Amino acid sequence: MRYVRLYRIFVEQSLMKMAAYKFNFFTVFLTITAYFSVQLIFMHLVYSNVDSLAGWTRYEMFFYIGTFNIIDSLWTFGPFFNLLAIPGVIRSGALDYYITKPVNSQFLISLRNVDPGSIISALAGVTLITFALIQGGMELTYARAGLYIVSIFHALLIQYSVYFIFTCLAFWLVKADFVDSIHGILCYFSTRPVDIYKGFIRFVLSYVLPYGLALTVASKAAVKTIQFPEYTLFLILSWSIFAVSVGVWRFSLKHYSSASS
Repeated sequence: MRYVRLYRIFVEQSLMKMAAYKFNFFTVFLTITAYFSVQLIFMHLVYSNVDSLAGWTRYEMFFYIGTFNIIDSLWTFGPFFNLLAIPGVIRSGALDYYITKPVNSQFLISLRNVDPGSIISALAGVTLITFALIQGGMELTYARAGLYIVSIFHALLIQYSVYFIFTCLAFWLVKADFVDSIHGILCYFSTRPVDIYKGFIRFVLSYVLPYGLALTVASKAAVKTIQFPEYTLFLILSWSIFAVSVGVWRFSLKHYSSASS
C-alpha cells in the first residue's frame, strides 16, 4: 500500500504540471485521431480483398489494434519517459537522488513521472475495441474480460522489463540512444499479431524480445481461443524477464560510481 500511495502522489504532481499546458491535450487528440484514421483505412483496404489474415478476421484485427493502443498508451503514461531519461540521469550523476531515497530505487526511477495526456490515447483504444466487439458480434464474458486485464498487465511487464534491461547498458556505454530505436522497431512489427509472421521475425517477437507474443496473447485472451501452454509460457516469460531486469539493475548499481565519490 505504501507504493500505491506514493504512485498516487506522483500522478497528482504530474497532473498539476500538465494543467499548465492544456494545449498538449488537444495536440494528443489530433495525433491519435490521425493515427487511428490511417490504421483503419489501411486495414479496411486489406480486408476488402480477404476475409481473414493469419486467422484474424476484420474486427478481431481492429480489436488487436485497439489493444495495442491501450498497452502503448499505458506504457507512455507510466514508465516510458522515465526510462528514456535514465542514460542522462546516469551521466549527470543525478542517479544519486534515486538510490539514496528510502524506497525501491527501480520503482522510483521507473515511475517518478507520468504522462497524463496518454489517457486520451488509451480511451481511444477502448473506443476501438468496443466498436470491434459490437460490429464483430463478439461476446466478452466477465471471465474473458478479467483474463484480458491480467494479460494487459503482463504485456506491460514484458515491455517494461525488456526496455529496462537494455537501458541499463547506459551504465557502461556513453550513449544508449539505440535502445529507443530497438523499442521502436519492436513496436512497429508488433502492430500486427505475431501469427502473421514466420521464421526468424516470429521467433524473435515470440521468445527473444517477446513484444509480439505479449500483445497477441492479450488480444487472444479476449476474442479468440488461447491454449493453456501458450498462456502459461506468456506468464512465465513476463515474470522471468522482470526478475532479470531486477537482477541487472542491482548488478549495474554495484558498478556505478557516484558523482559524490
